[in-house]
Amino acid sequence: MKTQLFSMALLVSSLAFSQQAQTFSEVTVQAYSPTIYLKRSVNDGGFIRGIQTQYLNGDNGWFFGDLHGSQWVVSKGDYNDRKLVVNDNGNVGIGTVSPNSKLHIAQDNINNQNLSLGKFTSVGQTGGSAIVSLAYNSTTANLEVNSTYSGSGFRYGTYGDFNIENEITTPDFGAINFITNKKVQLAIKPNGNALLQGKFEAKEVKVTLTPTADFVFDEKYDLPKLEEVEKHIKEKKHLPEIASAKVMEKEGVNVGEFQIKLLQKIEELTLYSIEQNKQIKQQSDQLKHLKDENEALKAQSAKIEKLEQQVQQLLSTQK
Repeated sequence: MKTQLFSMALLVSSLAFSQQAQTFSEVTVQAYSPTIYLKRSVNDGGFIRGIQTQYLNGDNGWFFGDLHGSQWVVSKGDYNDRKLVVNDNGNVGIGTVSPNSKLHIAQDNINNQNLSLGKFTSVGQTGGSAIVSLAYNSTTANLEVNSTYSGSGFRYGTYGDFNIENEITTPDFGAINFITNKKVQLAIKPNGNALLQGKFEAKEVKVTLTPTADFVFDEKYDLPKLEEVEKHIKEKKHLPEIASAKVMEKEGVNVGEFQIKLLQKIEELTLYSIEQNKQIKQQSDQLKHLKDENEALKAQSAKIEKLEQQVQQLLSTQK
């Protein structure tokens, strides 16, 4: 009987002790795999479960825990002001309580300020690159910024370059696309070709292409006869070796090749002009020679006419 009364007294005292908030300056749980359980007294109903930090005056600091068993949160103050949430599907939200992707960051813009929603920083005196990699099915796309320090660690480019890379090496797919209005407006293909839907405006464009058209000035170059060019124009309605307007409209124009062809035609025109200049000079010399001969004949004719007049005067005197 005494033993039973003593056991009941211990039980009552332990229950009373558990109902009172206890204060400890430091708590250590030591074991091979230490675990702290925050166990609810019932299974149903909405609840919060976590750790709430407080100041001495009772004001709340931060809350770490879960809401209703479906969302783990980090809040400032109590559990309502959620700064970071993790849903049970693995979605993480910063600045939003309803993340709809694996990482969802949101921030209201107040007073037209510039916002920085993400920042990746690497430090150290190195010539390497700071890389952000995005991978899908082992296919990787990289955004990288080269260091401003000199060195040999750059993956691509030189100091301070910003590189966008798609690591797919096949020539058929893996372009870097710029899309607006749900359309690919600019695409850079793996083979280096670029596609632009729309106008292209620049202060200067440099096209490098070999060979050039200087072969026209080779002594062995067979310069087309102007009669042949004229015949081709009458029959085809376009210059030789230049695509027709219909072909250009259908297939477009290769700017580099077209510029070389135009240069070829300009150089051919230059040769034609040089030849014509020679002919004009020759004809001018011939014309001057004929003019000089004509002046000489005029002078001789005037002399003959004068002699005739003198003869007529002599004859009339003798009579």
